[in-house]
Amino acid sequence: MPAVDSNSPQPGWRIGVDTGGTFTDLLLADPSGLVRAVCKVLSTPDDPGRAVLEGIDQLLDTAVRQGAMPGSARADFRGQIVHGSTVATNALLEAKGALAALVITAGFEDLLELARQDRPELYALSPQRPPPPIPRECVVGVDERLAYDGRVLTAMTQHETQRVVDAVRVLGVESVAICLLHSYANDAHERALAEALRDQLPAVQVTVSSELLPELREYERAATCAVNAAVGPTMARYLGALDEALGKQRLRIMASGGGTLPTGAVVQRPVETVMSGPAGGVLGAWAMAQSAGQERIIGFDMGGTSTDVSLCDGGPTRTTETTINALPIRLQVIDIHTVGAGGGSIAWVDAGGALRVGPESAGASPGPACYGRQGENPCLATVTDAHAVLGHLRHSRQLGEALRVDTDAARRAVSAIATPLGLSVEQAAEGILRVADAAMARAIQRVSVQRGHDARGYTLVAFGGAGGLHACRLAELLGMPRVLLPVNSGLLSAHGMLAAPPRHAFSQAVLCTIGHDGGQYGDPLRDPAVKRAIRQLTEHGDLALADDGVAASGRALRLALDLRFAGQSYEITVPIDQHRAVVDRFLEEHRRLYGYAPAGRPIEIVAARIEALGPNPTLTASMPTALRQQRRGTEQARDSTQTWKPINRDTLAPGTQCIGPAIIEEYAATTVVPPGWISVVMPDGQVLLENKGNPDA
Repeated sequence: MPAVDSNSPQPGWRIGVDTGGTFTDLLLADPSGLVRAVCKVLSTPDDPGRAVLEGIDQLLDTAVRQGAMPGSARADFRGQIVHGSTVATNALLEAKGALAALVITAGFEDLLELARQDRPELYALSPQRPPPPIPRECVVGVDERLAYDGRVLTAMTQHETQRVVDAVRVLGVESVAICLLHSYANDAHERALAEALRDQLPAVQVTVSSELLPELREYERAATCAVNAAVGPTMARYLGALDEALGKQRLRIMASGGGTLPTGAVVQRPVETVMSGPAGGVLGAWAMAQSAGQERIIGFDMGGTSTDVSLCDGGPTRTTETTINALPIRLQVIDIHTVGAGGGSIAWVDAGGALRVGPESAGASPGPACYGRQGENPCLATVTDAHAVLGHLRHSRQLGEALRVDTDAARRAVSAIATPLGLSVEQAAEGILRVADAAMARAIQRVSVQRGHDARGYTLVAFGGAGGLHACRLAELLGMPRVLLPVNSGLLSAHGMLAAPPRHAFSQAVLCTIGHDGGQYGDPLRDPAVKRAIRQLTEHGDLALADDGVAASGRALRLALDLRFAGQSYEITVPIDQHRAVVDRFLEEHRRLYGYAPAGRPIEIVAARIEALGPNPTLTASMPTALRQQRRGTEQARDSTQTWKPINRDTLAPGTQCIGPAIIEEYAATTVVPPGWISVVMPDGQVLLENKGNPDA
């Protein structure tokens, strides 16, 4: 019998951790993949790792107390932890990243400021962009030049290399990004600079564009590398502290593309975590939807600070056109649209006397007034407070492990909004919810109607701590007939993290043309440049999974090509499928997206891509204890006084129906079931809500 490595993870036990702006959610799965305990604690924005460590302790104590985990396993817990982190995102949004330098081809020093010269606000007379993550004074030009095909036009001398190293040393930066023109076609100059910097300045982190993103489009490549360099030292310190605190436990990080990465890979590529938590939510929503037989869904994740929406039609949608703080992130990520509307979003009255909600949030501290942390005279009215005023959150209702709803405090806060508007407290509360609904409805339209998808044909999957409070309201606004409420809906992002496989993604510029001869396109897979790129990417992906400890039998490599018609500026990513010709799939998708496909026009291959995937972990959502008691029936939710009647979700067995208006309460979430809606508990414990008053239902 082989010796057991004491530093290896305990077989099977795993914890998912999702750090949000208001709460940190945790979920424990046993060796069989069954979810055995959940926990929700207040986030600690000043030190996110503190909430993670405190939450893990509470989660394990809860598991032992409930008999879900032996005390011996708790005493020497060595399970795997999958963490969705907001550290990189917050460092970027709050401009608190490390001081970094950008090394770029001479003549392109102003690239980050010039950007694409587009106008996000078309009618703004004085448009303002957030400052780039690397200031202009920290940009170093290099006397070198390559042609688009990699030919050396101006060689980089050893003297020039040393000059750049000395310039970076004088700047005193923690990190440096190297992004030279056309380095995707020839990385020799970037490699020489990287070697010199790493040799002479070993304490400085180095990001190399030809390693991180070997693709064309110099601005997008430079911006992605600049973000990576700016958040790198912050992320390295955070993960280093967590690794030290967790001791023998192995930590993995949720990446924006919908898979997990070891901490070493994240330290090198922290930009891959900018949509870490929301990506876990999409995977969790998709897994739950499949269990419920729903293949076309829109995920609606409403937390304390923001709302994330995503569309899945046969699976999560990925994109390479993500922006964070007006900066493009060119890496492949799950397509998620975010708006600043969450349970903690602050309501306010603007100079014109109009009611506004967000994007500022009360966050975890002080939080909504009903959390009782704003003092005796609460001054910040939030969306959560509006729900408390309207009876959707009952007085003394427990939220997470340490909070109870204070309705009186919520009323005092909302009254400060109601008075200048000449409204009652209840009218102001309803107005706050309607304004928030409008912002979230626009977000859902952004990922559906504006992209050619009729939202009425999709099921809205509601999750996050506040998702159930607004799901039916939004479905009615958008004409969506169904809402799916997953098990543990308030902690679904943490669930999705435990369901995520190991995943590495790489790309390589190709730049060749598929000719059209005799009425037929050639086979792009026969092109020498494509074959070379596929071979290199396959080797790269296979090696990454091997380094990640994935056995050869468990590895899956998915290849794709970025194609466009000659003369176009943007590409369509098409999977390489041995059963269907790549060009045929491209033409079909082009017609679907744009309504036409020009006959005979040459097609350009811009890049090749690969997803290197490990096996999907086994994970089964637990049913509350009461579900196993097989109590079933119909709950009439209106009592004799015609007020909302709370129903404990833990008492609803499969087959139980609830007729609205109803309030379904569970540990980490509350769901409002309006009049005209009926809900039924499915065999796996999920709740399907249908609008019987909707003619489309």
